[in-house]
Amino acid sequence: MKKALCRIFAVILVICLLTSVASSVSAATPVDSYTYWHGVSSNGKAVYTKSMYDFNSLIDPIKLGVERLESISSMCTDDDGNLYILDKQSRVIVLDSEYNLVRSFKGIKKSADEADDAGSIAFDEALGIYYNKGTIYICDTKGQKIQLVNKDFVLIDTIVKPVSDLIPKEEDDFQFAPKRIVIDSNDYMYVIIDGNGAYYGALLFSPQREFLGFYGANAVEVTVASVFENISNRLFPNVEKHANQQKKLPFAMVDLTVDENDFIYATNGFTDGSTNSKKTMIRRLSPGTGKNILNQENIFTDVKVIGEDDMYKQNFCDLEVDSVGNMYALETRYGKIFIFDEFSRTMNIFAGGMRLGDQKGTFKDATAMVLKDDGDEILIADAGTGYITSFTINAYGKEFKRLNELTANGEYDKVKEGWENILKQDKNNQLAYSGLANAYLEEENYDKALEYAELGYDKATYAVAYEYVRSDFTSENFGIIFLVIVVVVIGAIVLMFVTNKKKIVFIKNPSLNLMVSTALHPTSTFTDIKEKKLGSMPLCFLLLVLYYVTTVMETIAGGFMFTHYDPASFNSILVFVSSVGLVVLWIVANWMISTLLGGKGKMKEIVIVTCYSLQPLIWSSIIKIVLTNVLLPDEASFLSILSTIATIYFFILLINGMLKIHDYTMGKFIGTSVLTVIGMAIIVFLLIMLIILIQQFGAFVATLITEIMTI
Repeated sequence: MKKALCRIFAVILVICLLTSVASSVSAATPVDSYTYWHGVSSNGKAVYTKSMYDFNSLIDPIKLGVERLESISSMCTDDDGNLYILDKQSRVIVLDSEYNLVRSFKGIKKSADEADDAGSIAFDEALGIYYNKGTIYICDTKGQKIQLVNKDFVLIDTIVKPVSDLIPKEEDDFQFAPKRIVIDSNDYMYVIIDGNGAYYGALLFSPQREFLGFYGANAVEVTVASVFENISNRLFPNVEKHANQQKKLPFAMVDLTVDENDFIYATNGFTDGSTNSKKTMIRRLSPGTGKNILNQENIFTDVKVIGEDDMYKQNFCDLEVDSVGNMYALETRYGKIFIFDEFSRTMNIFAGGMRLGDQKGTFKDATAMVLKDDGDEILIADAGTGYITSFTINAYGKEFKRLNELTANGEYDKVKEGWENILKQDKNNQLAYSGLANAYLEEENYDKALEYAELGYDKATYAVAYEYVRSDFTSENFGIIFLVIVVVVIGAIVLMFVTNKKKIVFIKNPSLNLMVSTALHPTSTFTDIKEKKLGSMPLCFLLLVLYYVTTVMETIAGGFMFTHYDPASFNSILVFVSSVGLVVLWIVANWMISTLLGGKGKMKEIVIVTCYSLQPLIWSSIIKIVLTNVLLPDEASFLSILSTIATIYFFILLINGMLKIHDYTMGKFIGTSVLTVIGMAIIVFLLIMLIILIQQFGAFVATLITEIMTI
């Protein structure tokens, strides 16, 4: 009995310990931390990763002796580490570096003798606060001015709407409603406004506060569809089109920040409910010109949150940058913090809360962010709860940032051991694989460099290492390679000469010989197919299978530097639909259209001509599979030329064959081909409708069965 009781007690103790550990882990990291692997697919792949930051503390202004903050809109810090919290209710709370209450200001004082809560000058619904060289700038958005105050919140100066010919004269086109402000080291001031006129870009002021013009405006995105729409509207105007036509305007900035080199960083959001371009979510604007110099390929707008089924659009509301160029973006929809390095590669994504904010480290309505100690601490304001959350960088995150900075600076000899330790802690750290690849490349260990570059999908480093490997191989085996080429060329010439002289036929099967001769003698081949009823349906099926297989192999067996192959997301059914499915659609639609419009070709003939014409595409895929495993990305122009030639040759064969079997003129062929494409679209539409109807009918039957069973 005693032994049994001891065992039960031990089990209960273990369960309590595990629950305690789980609770502590949950408190430290309440939501998943993840990152995006770049190069795996065109949109990146979300994977779990170790968090760079841990929850530190929760700052509750009520416990500090002030009223609950109704709606925090912005935060900033001064030279002493004091934190300024701007509330939309015309209030600023000042905390020291230890987050103890220093002062609370209600409005702006006209003189130092006034009480802090006098509120002589209100700034209700102000959206921005900024500190620079002893002066605090308040973006009085509703009041349409910028208030300059000292640390005692005594008014120093006011900036109002500038008078300039660059600003639209009509009041409805431009409203000076400042919401964000930054100042560079030369005292040039950049101001983002809210409402009408925001799409003009940031307002640039000189050190003497003279308006110089607009800076860094987004460009209007022009697509092929929008161009055709505009042309159509101009050619066929009507009242309804004119009423529905909307003026396309650039997307407005929502936040600005500046780095130590006076580069301005800007982010856009979706505050107007519209979509945005994946190329302009975060921009690094060069001083003076306002030109974007940031690599945008790795910053996404359509992302999939781990644990969620649906895609959502990032809506960045705040942006910060540290001394080495790492960018920190606060996403307001889910309250997630995105960290990108200076090359816009995703380092870490953490926090969140799905707008619930019911755990430490999560948010209900994240609105503002501040970096302290060059990113060692991140403060996030939650307007929904009135709290401020502090995250501090952990040992893993600090080492990760250090190694990434050394790697970016080319100090590869100092990072090898560090990156190996990072991978021991987190196998999903893509930048660690890339860092190790560069370290081994520096050591001239090209095999290892290739291995780690491939593991980390670092195609650029892989290409450099592969170039050295290929060069070494070519140098060591030049004699053998040259001899093989000479033997192959001479052998081919001799074989052609002997074959022509002795009339040797290598392909004895007539059907196979006819199929192969299509590429060299299309006119005679298609004439035989029409007049002599030649052509093999089994060979057509074989060509379709080869076309599908080579299309798949082009992705999964192509060279690493030229493909985006992810076994987890690769969909062979989609490839089948986009290859064989299109061929079948063409055959069916062309048969239907040609039957209606007097075409003489039968279904079998259309199948044979279409499938035989696929041979250039099949051979092109096979050659590309070989070449992508040999060539470098700089030599990819050969692949483009090959694809273009194969596609043109395919259409030449298809046109030649269709003209023969249908007995069409070129004009009639073009007309029926256009109708065939339209027919293909109609068939796809009908198939989609059929699938929807089947799904709805299935749901109806399931509901009916459920209702019957519950009676």
